[in-house]
Amino acid sequence: MSEKIEKVREVVVPGEKLGDASLKTAEGAYKDNDGVYSSLLGVVERESDRGIRIRALRGKYLPRVGDFVIGKVVEVGLMDWTIDINSPYLARLDSKEAGIEVDPITIDLRHYFDVGDYIAAHVLSFDRVTPPSLSIRERGLGKIHGGIPISVIPSRVPRIIGKKGSMISMLDKMLKTRLLVGQNGYIIIQGGSAEDVTFTISVLRKIEEEAYTYGLTDRIKELLIKRYGDKNV
Repeated sequence: MSEKIEKVREVVVPGEKLGDASLKTAEGAYKDNDGVYSSLLGVVERESDRGIRIRALRGKYLPRVGDFVIGKVVEVGLMDWTIDINSPYLARLDSKEAGIEVDPITIDLRHYFDVGDYIAAHVLSFDRVTPPSLSIRERGLGKIHGGIPISVIPSRVPRIIGKKGSMISMLDKMLKTRLLVGQNGYIIIQGGSAEDVTFTISVLRKIEEEAYTYGLTDRIKELLIKRYGDKNV
């Protein structure tokens, strides 16, 4: 393994002190009397505008209002669907948030989405007491037609997207496939040959495994150029 790959970002454990109490905190960090501490086993991200946050190394997805997620239909009810969003909590998509006026006597919701279908949605609400509620009322959301689904550790998704979308933009330009990336760790790979799909999966797994190492973007770029050339760089 090269020196670059071995150099990993700052990893902390729950209860580890991150700095003094003047620090602004975000996800995964909390303030106590004398400082700011980590509440997770994860990697430190220090951002001047958003404060200090901890990205969990592992674990399921915790829904946040507004997140773009990809979910799998696991149950169809009379007025709603139950959706697996790679979380400890199963989500609910109400027929009204699908833009459908339902008469449960005459309309079978399986006509719209059936068990096994994948959908793209936004998290509408979540309070840890009731199931997460989803919505597909915006343009571009709804049933996903075709593609190969895979899952990655949710905390690795920001690295797949990259700062200001830099990584996903490069992947979109250079891969022969198209990617739909949910913030919950579910990804749909569309288009391309079987070999292209296999290569795409290998690239995503590399990003997932090396997410917290330095120089990853350059290594992924080299891998893509080796495979497809540099005409789309």
